[in-house]
Amino acid sequence: MNDARALRFYATLLVVALLGVFAQSSFTGQQVAGFLLKSYVVNNALAAVIFTFLFRWRKRHIEKLGFLFMAGTGLKFLTFFIVFYPAFHADGELTKDEFVLFFVPYVLSTLVETVFLARILNRE
Repeated sequence: MNDARALRFYATLLVVALLGVFAQSSFTGQQVAGFLLKSYVVNNALAAVIFTFLFRWRKRHIEKLGFLFMAGTGLKFLTFFIVFYPAFHADGELTKDEFVLFFVPYVLSTLVETVFLARILNRE
């Protein structure tokens, strides 16, 4: 996949993730390492995989892309419940800080993914 649109997506996703992780670390006082970094890596890796899959299927299965995008979103939430929730809920509660630790990277990666997919689909 050597399309310039895909390369711009990956570059934008990386820049937004770097800005996000350092901004979130500054605002929350959390170290970049640990769950904060893990959350950004997992969310952005999933966004990249989902985008790659949708980008490759955009011409053959354009009528199914919305459903596939929603399935990707479900995959991200499933990943949260498998990877992050057990550690966050180990003390019996999910705090606001723990939720934000996952939700901000999720929102940022999903926004970048949505904007780029919408642009591509509008041009196809």
